[in-house]
Amino acid sequence: MDLTTPRSVSEAGVAAGSARGEPAEVTALVERAKAGDADAFGDLMHLYERRIIGIGIQMGLSREDSLDACQDSFVKVFRYIGKFRSGESFFKWLYRIAINTIYDHLRISRSPGVISIEEMAGETKLEIADGGVPMATRMENADLVNRLMAELGCLTRQERIVFVLRDLQSMPTDEIGKVLSLSQVTVRRHCMSARGKLRDRLFPRKP
Repeated sequence: MDLTTPRSVSEAGVAAGSARGEPAEVTALVERAKAGDADAFGDLMHLYERRIIGIGIQMGLSREDSLDACQDSFVKVFRYIGKFRSGESFFKWLYRIAINTIYDHLRISRSPGVISIEEMAGETKLEIADGGVPMATRMENADLVNRLMAELGCLTRQERIVFVLRDLQSMPTDEIGKVLSLSQVTVRRHCMSARGKLRDRLFPRKP
């Protein structure tokens, strides 16, 4: 897959738009893709594939398997986009398909967590504002992120996907609930359980 930026909408615009509602440009691309415009569908792929690949890796797939899951997701999107109802969130619809596809690949691939830190780091960007933060502190934070990624395998599948979406992908609780067909209470419970397990692994209590 070519991971270049599409000519009509930037990844930054999609990331910002996902928090406020989809940009008008995305809505226009979806409508053109529904009408059979191959270029518009290609632009939609370029917009979202990095994030889908990243979720797959964070969930425990190898980069190769994550690429396959991403490709399979867009095959399904291409097949059913004509049935996508205008006015609904394409972002949520796509992610629901992608998450289910990642689940399918997890069942037939290596167990979650059996990936290299190099693979994980390639799709996980640590964003720390310079703002006077000492380099040593930033390096400590980066090390913590690597340790966190290495411990994701201790979570159940449901805990892991909720943690990935809520804490790593910054998806709101209500959106996660809609994507996974879970109540917000259940999403919060899985997230609290995941955080507790990871805290115990990363910061074990001294006897």
